[in-house]
Amino acid sequence: MTMKRIDDSTLETVAELVCGSGEGSGGGYQSPGPYRSMSRINAFFARVGVKPSGQSATRKWFVLESLQSINGTNGLERVLLRLASPKEYPGDPEVAERIVDHLNLVLQVEGLAVEMVGVEPCVRARTASTSAHRSQETPIESAPNFLLLVEDDSLANVLSLRWQESQKCVNAGAYLAAVVMMGSILEGALLYKVESNPVAANRSQSSPKDRRTGKPRPFQDWGLSALIDVAHDLGWLQGDVSRFSHALRESRNLVHPYMERLRTDRPDGDTCSICWQVVRTAISDLLGMD
Repeated sequence: MTMKRIDDSTLETVAELVCGSGEGSGGGYQSPGPYRSMSRINAFFARVGVKPSGQSATRKWFVLESLQSINGTNGLERVLLRLASPKEYPGDPEVAERIVDHLNLVLQVEGLAVEMVGVEPCVRARTASTSAHRSQETPIESAPNFLLLVEDDSLANVLSLRWQESQKCVNAGAYLAAVVMMGSILEGALLYKVESNPVAANRSQSSPKDRRTGKPRPFQDWGLSALIDVAHDLGWLQGDVSRFSHALRESRNLVHPYMERLRTDRPDGDTCSICWQVVRTAISDLLGMD
């Protein structure tokens, strides 16, 4: 069959499958596949026969950009087939079975299915459906170990609770509340980071200054925008993460009714999906993970 173009949200899940999960992933991906570092991702694409074209330094966005460039071509089909092939997971055929199940859950909305013919997978057309895809709430993703980032037990507990609560808000359709909660996780983690590194933070060119004295303002007066800029300036957040963090900040600012009145749109499920990935990746950066 000729490979059809699929939606970016579907591609995002495929990108997570390529990246994989497991110890050291740092991305919080809900993927049944093994973790792949950037070098292993490039090796995966080499086995597929596709030259990745991603520009982002973050694994998932690098893979997603690469998949977007081959969307609707047999290159994407080869990616799907390699993901489902037992040959990709020597000694552990059950992994391939879990990935096929996961792919079919996601691909059904695209009218596609991965089937096994012996040990060889193939992609076939089927009737598009959304019933199973939306029948259950998204499972609550476990919080990262915030104690690796903050040495304050009570703050780590607060961040962990908000990590879970933001997902519960998404499942309940309370999208604005979810985005506000996600922004608070990022702000809390970044504020602790600058408070733990006061000399470097204050010396940053991006640190907010008192207009009268020209000296850096007290940390408690720093807004999320300044925290993001300083974190990027000091190398705590990668460039693409920093840019998308500002997008999260803008959505988070709708917590103010006046700001929401000025906007013609409100956060929805897609907004939350993007913001959640920003929070995941930013925390991964702050934890110093790939």
